[in-house]
Formats: sequence, structure tokens, C-alpha cells
Amino acid sequence: MNGLRLVVAVVLCLISFLQLFTQNRPTAYIVSPKREMRGIWVSTVNNIDWPSQPGLSAAQLKREVGAILDNVERMGLNTVFLQVRPASDAIYMSRIEPWSVYLTGRQGVNASSSGFDALHYWIDEAHRRGIELHAWINPFRVSQRVDMECSPLHVSRRHPEWIIAYGGKQYLDPGRPEARAYLLDVTRDILTRYDIDGIHFDDYFYPYPVRDEVFDDSLSFARNNPQRLPLAEWRRGNVDDVIRSVGALVKSVKPWAAFGVSPFGVWRNKDVDARGSDTRAGITNYDVLYANVTKWVEQRWVDYIVPQIYWESGHPAANFDVLSRWWAGLPHRGVHFFVGHAVFKINTGTKSWDNGMEMPAQIEKVRATAGLEGSVFFSYRQFNRDLLGLRAAMTERLYRQRALSPLELRENGATDIEISRLRFKRGKLTWQVDPKDRGRIRFFAIYRYRKGDDFDGSQSVALWDVVPDAEIELPASRSGRQKYVYRVAAIDLYRHEHPLSDKIVVRQ
Repeated sequence: MNGLRLVVAVVLCLISFLQLFTQNRPTAYIVSPKREMRGIWVSTVNNIDWPSQPGLSAAQLKREVGAILDNVERMGLNTVFLQVRPASDAIYMSRIEPWSVYLTGRQGVNASSSGFDALHYWIDEAHRRGIELHAWINPFRVSQRVDMECSPLHVSRRHPEWIIAYGGKQYLDPGRPEARAYLLDVTRDILTRYDIDGIHFDDYFYPYPVRDEVFDDSLSFARNNPQRLPLAEWRRGNVDDVIRSVGALVKSVKPWAAFGVSPFGVWRNKDVDARGSDTRAGITNYDVLYANVTKWVEQRWVDYIVPQIYWESGHPAANFDVLSRWWAGLPHRGVHFFVGHAVFKINTGTKSWDNGMEMPAQIEKVRATAGLEGSVFFSYRQFNRDLLGLRAAMTERLYRQRALSPLELRENGATDIEISRLRFKRGKLTWQVDPKDRGRIRFFAIYRYRKGDDFDGSQSVALWDVVPDAEIELPASRSGRQKYVYRVAAIDLYRHEHPLSDKIVVRQ
């Protein structure tokens, strides 16, 4: 018994030491990629994340946006996926679809008498904090209830022949070419009028199955199937057409914007297809949702994929470790792969998710897996409750340093953007760029390191901040004894980093 007590005491001391070391180790020892996706979904449907309730004033909406983005910045995240089209309606000033009921309280009613455009505000405030904003679109969802009161401008009222009721909800029929063309028009409207960094689709293509119900697309199957394909193959072809068309549209209208999809976490099970994952999922992208994700990657119709791997490590049917390695092992063809994480499962009474180490461990595993470039979390609201220390782990350790987006897209014939006249005066660091280059710049990366340290621009620990303008206020000097070196580099719209500026030394 005494021996057992001694072992327990030694183990507890070791744990305490490791915790103390982790909490107090210097920044230089924290492994953090310089480029990493650190994203968060902000859902508007059913007022999950924002706004907190329908019908808020413009001032109230702005306050909530600011609070969310301040928290996102503090947590070290760099990308917001904002749901701008929750149910064939809009949280922006659409030329095609009505204002969303989740924004105004009644579909089609103006967001405010002043004409406040929520999406413009979200974009400006995100960019002001060095954060990207991707417009998240639900492609085929029309309404959350079949009896929902819809505006005369809503697609369900203007084109009821395109609509299929299923599971108490309404959907656009993907088998109708005119419905797919309508979706392209909606996407084009957003791309041409808003300074977004990307277009994002989630996992809702053909709907998730509802027991004892049939998604009745028999009419469009009969009319729009000239090759006489089997139903499943025809449905996959319809979804393929949407992904291919939207990808081409994004590249033609706004080539620096990224197009990505966050599909269900399992493509196919290995017992059905040798190329599939070693899982036993009851739902798969290919067979149930008719989303042939691997084809989209092979054809490079998308810039990134975020599989929703919403299970824990060791799950008997869909193991996080197995799935994350499977997605990482696909031929990437220049497509970026991130992982979607189920923050909503943490601390909900399930043994696997009452372990405070599960999510930090998942983040670390993604970071350590070649072929994966970061994480996206569902969803923002969850960070307002007890997540067993996750937020502190992100803020103080995992995401302590800023990171640039890994979504570097191709650009032809671009010249370098030079930073000149780096100065420190009256507490502010300022610099200049050639006016002809200003429209090419999204952000500036600010690097800080102690004088005498080696630095070549690659070390993540020196990436101190990301800002949109050519100035930044530095922290107030505490003693004036420590000398820091500052350097600045431009990050263009395609996310390429340009040459570092000359050095400037500041006493702090």
C-alpha cells in the first residue's frame, strides 16, 4: 500500500510539473505554424450564433458583431465562415432574395430604416482585425418549415415548381437546371458586390434521409436525364454540376476568393469501396448525400475541403484519428484540407466528450498530420459556455501567436509589393507602400523579435500581429530596456507574402 501511495504521489508531482512548465514556458518553445487555418462557423439559421434574436436594431446588431469578432481575435482565430444565406434568404442586401427572417423577424422586411447592410459591416470589422470572412451559403435549403410564412420575393413563392417538401422542410430540386442556374445567380450577386475572401458551402446537398419518406424528384429525373443514368449517379452528377459551375464562377469573377466545401466527415466506408475509410458510418457523402467529394478534389473544382469529423478519437464507427488520416492521405491536387471539429459536443454529458483533453488533442493531431493545414470549429455560440478549458488552451498555448491563412491561391505575373519608410513615432509604427499597389493588399504582417535573435521571416513566433492599414499602435513601454526589432510584409489578396521591410529597433 505504501508503495502504491508513493507511485501516485510521484505521478501527481510529475503532472503538476508538466502543467507548470506548459503554462510558463517561453513563447519560443510553442510549436505553431506560421500558416494555419483557424476558422469558426458563425451560424445565422435559427439564430444559433448571430443575431441573438430577430428584429434587433442596427446599433444592437453592430454591438453583437463587434463582441463576436473581438472574441474571435482574442482566441487567435483568423477566418470567419459567416452564414449569409441560411434558407434561400439573405443577411445582406440581396438583389435576388428577401431579407432573412432570422435577421429581421419577418422575411423580406428591411433590416433597418437606415438600410444597414449587415454583411458589409461584418466584412469591414473582420478585416479591421486581420480576419478573413468567407460567405457561407446553404445551396439547396429553402425553408426550415413547410408552413413558414415566406415573402413574395422568396423562391418558394416565385418558383414553387422548383421546390420539394421533405422531412417537414423545403428544398430546391438539384435536378432542375433552372434551379442550379438560380443558385449561380445568387452566388454571382454576392461575389460582385461584397469584398469577401471566399464562398463556402456546407454539407447540405441532397438532404439527410428521413425515415419512411422519399425525396420525390421523379419528375425532374424523368425530364432532365438525357443519358438515362441510374438515379444515384444522376443525383451525383447534379451536385457535381453545381460545384464545378460555382468554382468556375468564383475564379472568373473574383479569382483571389477561395471556394470551399465542408462535407460530412465520411466519404465512403471501406467495406463498400476499397478507396473508402475504415469506418462503419450509416451516412456517407457518396451514397446518401450524393456528394462525390473526392472527384471535386481530383478535378480541382474547389480550393479547400473541411470534412466535418464530428467524432472523438476511438469512436467505434467513425474514429477521428482514422478519418483525419484518411482525408489527409487523399491526393490533394493543390486543394487545401482542414478539419471541422464538433465543439458543440464538449461537456454535454457524454463520457468521451467530458474529457477536457479531447479537443486540444484533436487540434494537435491535425497540426502534426502532413496534408492537414488547420481546424474550423462549430460553432461560435459554444465558446460562451464551459468547454473544459478549451478556450484557455487556444488563447494561451495553441493559438498564442497569430497565423496567416494557408489558402495561397495562384496569381500570374504579380510583382513584389515593397514596404518603405518604416517609422516609429508617438507610439505608432507606420510605413508606406506604392499607391498603385494598395488595391492588391489585404493585410500587413507585423513581425517582432528581440534584437540579436536570428530571424529570416519563417519563424511563427515572430508573427506578432496582422492588420489592414499601414500603421499600428505598439504596446506602451514598461521599462524601455528591452530592444525589439520590427519588420513588416504585405499580404496580397491571393494571400501571398511579399518581401520584408527593413528593420526598425524600438525600446520597450
